[in-house]
Amino acid sequence: MPLVKRTVEPKHISRIVVEKSISNELECVSNVTLANMIRQLSSLSAHAEDLFNELYHETCYSFSRVAQLNDRVGRLKIKITQLNHTVEEGNDLHNQNLHTCLF
Repeated sequence: MPLVKRTVEPKHISRIVVEKSISNELECVSNVTLANMIRQLSSLSAHAEDLFNELYHETCYSFSRVAQLNDRVGRLKIKITQLNHTVEEGNDLHNQNLHTCLF
């Protein structure tokens, strides 16, 4: 069962008790419903802003992690190139020693 992170309020936009002193019940219910719909849209808008803000921060964090990993891969490439160069020099020395021993 998912946990509720955000709730849009008000849930029930037309549930009201109309007082007996009100002469036009339909107009009263319509006005209350319209006002509650506007409140609900405002709540939804606030949640959307919060959601996009979280998405922005997660994207920024992912970008910084990818940049760090890219730098690390670059440093590792340099080390590998240096190590390969050292191994090639060692192989060259070994081949030279082997060549002088044979002749």
